[in-house]
Amino acid sequence: MELSSSKKAEAKKLGVSVQELILSDLMSIGYGEVDAYSIAYPEDAVLSAQMRQANRMKIMSKVSFTELCEKRKMYNANILEFSGDTADIELIDNDMTAKEILKIALRMPEGSKERGEMFMKYADLTRKNDAITEESTDAINFYFPVKCFQCPLLDAYNSYLKQHKKKEIRPVEMETIIKNAEPIMEKARKKAGV
Repeated sequence: MELSSSKKAEAKKLGVSVQELILSDLMSIGYGEVDAYSIAYPEDAVLSAQMRQANRMKIMSKVSFTELCEKRKMYNANILEFSGDTADIELIDNDMTAKEILKIALRMPEGSKERGEMFMKYADLTRKNDAITEESTDAINFYFPVKCFQCPLLDAYNSYLKQHKKKEIRPVEMETIIKNAEPIMEKARKKAGV
């Protein structure tokens, strides 16, 4: 089984094997020891039942594993508690996010790597906010009409015809007029030097 690099990095950070991390995570969300072990260590399926049980007991009896299980239970409980009902959660804007990051960074011990990382995140976020506000707010919108009668070119041409007291054209006639006018338009472009 190939796992993501983030899961491998998390296991390395905690100082345990990836299988131990998976085993503790599965147990923390309610899997039984035997089922969690079978999922975390699929390669042991070829071993006898006694060997699997001995390996499982060896892992479970380690102090580092029991501590890991307690940490993961707390971690997963917080995640499950938070993800329960998100209907009443309001999204916050970038300014509020930056303030929260700054608050967290200021609470961390001075000189710590984590504090530096939080300040870097704060700086990145405020830099992005500045770039967004500096961009021009003038927008030029282009659109293609859904229906022929909504075409601004047809509307402008009919306004021209109306001013010169000529008969307006219907939307269905526009394609034929454009095809017939192409040679005339080409001559006009050459004459204009365009």
